[in-house]
Amino acid sequence: MATEVADRLLTVDEFLEWESRQTFRHELVKGRVVHMPGASRPHNRIVLDLARSLEDRLHSQACEVFAVEVGVLVNLEGTYTYPDVMVVCGEQKIRADAPQSSLENPTLLFEVLSPSTEMYDRNQKLEQYRQIPSLLGYFLVAQDKPLIEAHTRSFDDWQYREYAGLDARLHIPTPDCEIPLSEIYRRVSFADA
Repeated sequence: MATEVADRLLTVDEFLEWESRQTFRHELVKGRVVHMPGASRPHNRIVLDLARSLEDRLHSQACEVFAVEVGVLVNLEGTYTYPDVMVVCGEQKIRADAPQSSLENPTLLFEVLSPSTEMYDRNQKLEQYRQIPSLLGYFLVAQDKPLIEAHTRSFDDWQYREYAGLDARLHIPTPDCEIPLSEIYRRVSFADA
């Protein structure tokens, strides 16, 4: 379960300094340090296959795909996260005093839902991520069934759409690509999820 681990609010600078000394991964949400639990095998399989599928489709569009260990500086007021998969198109912006694994301008963010973090991903992260000026899409990927919920931006308007079933194709409008859900979930047995 995602749990808070500090008694006081931290700044992003304090968090990054503290996090550099930790064995396990944490995120900072509105100044609160949150411990992130380990991931299941289906979760890891989905992350890897999703990242591979995105890389195959986007490498020629000046986009780079990152998985798990690259953080996002969401805002200076106290939010720093590690999305499961991130896409950055164009020049990558890295805060000068942040680690090289910290980006400020994601284009697409993907979170694979887990029972312990689902509400956090659906609520706090969605609220915070929608404030990132460069973000064009936030995707919630189920691991217990073939389902992806897409929040995509067109100008200042956010749209929501679901893609369900192994025959469905996830459409990402910007950068333009489609991925069959059967490819993302190819190594997941839903009986075991």
